[in-house]
Amino acid sequence: MNQQVSGEGRRGIGRIDAIDWLRGFAVLLMIETHLYGYWTSPAARATTLFQETRWPGGLPFRMFLLLAGVSMGIKFEAQLARGVERRVMVRGSVRRGFEILVLAYLFRLQEYVLSWFWDWHDLLRVDILNCIGASMMLAAPLCAPRRGRPQYAVTLVVAAAIVAVGPIIGPGDLLPAWLPRHLAAYIAGHDKMAAFPLIPPMAWTLVGVAIGHWLARQSGDQRRLTRAFVICGVVGVGMVGAVKLQRRIDPYLIRYASDLAQQMGPDTFVYRLGWIGVLGLLAHVAVRLWPPPRFSMMRVFGQTSLLVYWVHVELVYGLALKHFANRLSMGWATVAFVLMTAAMLGLSVLRLKYWRGWRPALRALTGKKEGAPNLPSTRGPL
Repeated sequence: MNQQVSGEGRRGIGRIDAIDWLRGFAVLLMIETHLYGYWTSPAARATTLFQETRWPGGLPFRMFLLLAGVSMGIKFEAQLARGVERRVMVRGSVRRGFEILVLAYLFRLQEYVLSWFWDWHDLLRVDILNCIGASMMLAAPLCAPRRGRPQYAVTLVVAAAIVAVGPIIGPGDLLPAWLPRHLAAYIAGHDKMAAFPLIPPMAWTLVGVAIGHWLARQSGDQRRLTRAFVICGVVGVGMVGAVKLQRRIDPYLIRYASDLAQQMGPDTFVYRLGWIGVLGLLAHVAVRLWPPPRFSMMRVFGQTSLLVYWVHVELVYGLALKHFANRLSMGWATVAFVLMTAAMLGLSVLRLKYWRGWRPALRALTGKKEGAPNLPSTRGPL
């Protein structure tokens, strides 16, 4: 079990396999949410069982954004241990965010071509990859350590401000009319082009950076790391319980102009952050009970999250399996979910066995030496 924490540096930075596990669980929830939501028939969607599958649907994209920030915080700590300058930290994180942003547009281009050039506006849609990439690019100069110290206060204050203004700016038409629609879609909005705007989702990445710094500083000692995840779970239960109590007393502690704005309220943020804290403790327990190098579906998914996202979206929503859209009963949808999960797991295993990524491949072609490896817990942009 002690293999969970390894590779200590000057600051005792160790590997946190629970991050991969948690990201993998988000991947599993993502597949479930997309497949049940699109392949089930209208009759199936009227059942209680279908409604029970919906409540976790709001977690995956928030978990991906949070874990992108956690990975940034862990990497910042590793760079601090090596004495890396702040500008180098910022440049590296901005570059990684830009790579994800480029991949987001390549994905939209693929979708546009495979849909037989259905609607060119889809090329400019701000989807989850766009949101993750742009959030990382903006968070890097804001959150990167200064004078060798994490920017906890600045990071969390800005995150709180975004959460506060999110219900006002997010669903509203408050941006100036002269602002290009695509740029406005990145900032806020709820039309077709703004599936995942930065306000308020970027707050998840900022909170994740702070959590990543904190977890990294506990990772050099197994007991401290376990205590940190126990704190996450206990605080998470408290947050969930507090929001439920508040809603029982008054469902609308803060009243906004629309139901959409109400769903973006601070209480929703706290509620879902609490659940993710509970899942974080579950992930740590799972890794302790089933540590590497034992095979783990969650860790495999966590290390190949981008690939699974890319392929499964095309399979679920694409033309190849369009026959299943809006047709399956809950039973057959469950069979399809199991088969889709198995297929994605097989693809992920092949990816990890035969493909190390485009950077090592490029280095092999150019003859360049490989630099310092990233921490395993920073794998995956999602």
